[in-house]
Amino acid sequence: MITSVPQGAILLLLTAPSAAAVLSLIPYAGVSRSAARAGSLLSLGAAVSLLVTAASGRWGPFLGVDALSGILLFTVTSIFATSTWYSERYLRTVHRPYLTPQVYYALLCAFAFTMIAALLFTDLGLMWIGIEATTVSSALLIVLERRPTSVEAAWRYTLIASAGLTIALFALLLLYTDTGTLSTYRLAATPPAITLPVLMAVALALVGYGTKVGLFPMHTWLPDAHSEAPSPISAMFSGVLLPTALYAFLRVYQVLGNPVPAVIRDLLLTFGLVTALVGAFLLQRQRSFKRMFAYSSMEVMGLALTGIAIGGIALYGALILIVAHAFAKSAAFYCAGNVLSGTGTTRIDEVRDLQTRMPRTGAAWVLASLAVTGAPPFGTFLGELLIVVGAIAAGAIWAAALFVLAIFVAFLGVNGQVGRMVFGEATEGTLPATANGDPGSGLAYLNVAFALAIGVSSLPYLSTALRAAAALFGGGAP
Repeated sequence: MITSVPQGAILLLLTAPSAAAVLSLIPYAGVSRSAARAGSLLSLGAAVSLLVTAASGRWGPFLGVDALSGILLFTVTSIFATSTWYSERYLRTVHRPYLTPQVYYALLCAFAFTMIAALLFTDLGLMWIGIEATTVSSALLIVLERRPTSVEAAWRYTLIASAGLTIALFALLLLYTDTGTLSTYRLAATPPAITLPVLMAVALALVGYGTKVGLFPMHTWLPDAHSEAPSPISAMFSGVLLPTALYAFLRVYQVLGNPVPAVIRDLLLTFGLVTALVGAFLLQRQRSFKRMFAYSSMEVMGLALTGIAIGGIALYGALILIVAHAFAKSAAFYCAGNVLSGTGTTRIDEVRDLQTRMPRTGAAWVLASLAVTGAPPFGTFLGELLIVVGAIAAGAIWAAALFVLAIFVAFLGVNGQVGRMVFGEATEGTLPATANGDPGSGLAYLNVAFALAIGVSSLPYLSTALRAAAALFGGGAP
């Protein structure tokens, strides 16, 4: 039943956030915050132990871990921990919140729990339930600030994401009908024949889970939900929810083995490149800096899917990109939350001269924006470079050219707008930032530093896990 998997770590990953969610409801000052923080740190410690020990195997019929889930568990719990810490400062600036702090922290912990559970399940049906539960646990968090647009965004997110996951459920039913199992271990041990139902199941899973990932044209919920949610929740949406949904698709994609049939590979490549290009060009037109970063997340998910489609070294690059982006994008949203708290607006044209008014936040925002858009030497640059190299090595020159175009357009759009807000001179139409001491900027610097470390050094344990995860899908590392 158990093969080299520390069952204590798995139990802690499941019980720490769920217990924190329950304890957060205790109606005493400070209990909810302390419970959420303790739960997030215990979860992070358990995820780190799995990463350090290179744990791989099953625990019981429905739980298990391997290199890929281990990497994402570490990423999810890391962003969960920093978002929990950032939330205290952010909640102080919210006037007339729709949720009490107790309910907010309980939902935040429940949101993290559902992602962790989805990553630990080895049954595709239970994994689907975990992904669906992320919608239920996070939808109310979007309406924290009691804006009419927030309510609309929450409804749109719930309806579109649930509709997409219904398609993913049909994909699983097709796969089960053809193979007789939804166990990822059984499917990996005895790969099914590449039949029409299996190909249809993978294609439907791409559309279904792709809705949650934010792939074009199923992305319409993403900019609204990510921009209307409180900044710590936006950080979790963009940083770890999208990769968790992509993980669920990868587990279905894995049944095809290697080499992947050309029709599926081309389908992934098309969705990936179109999503990256649409996200890159749409972010140029945004007037809200939070919506701009939401479209940036869409662009990065398209780039990652492109790397997965190409395979080989490009798949390894896609995994690096996903992890580095999670830390960089969470930092960008923490800075965005500071700016919103300090100025009272998310409009780009109303924010200027942050280098003087909010110097620590302004500097962190510039670094985070560079990291998000793949500037060297951040980890996102390394990941994108490996995808381009993989595309050229595979002879897909046209894909490499479109890939670079998406990167270039997104780089100019994000950094141009952030540069104006940080270094642009204040005018009569801009709003002054309050002297709030740049709360939470230290967390932004911490996450940016991790994104940088991924790019400039071979991090112990993480680099080994990334190579092992790529090998699961036939990918290679340099």
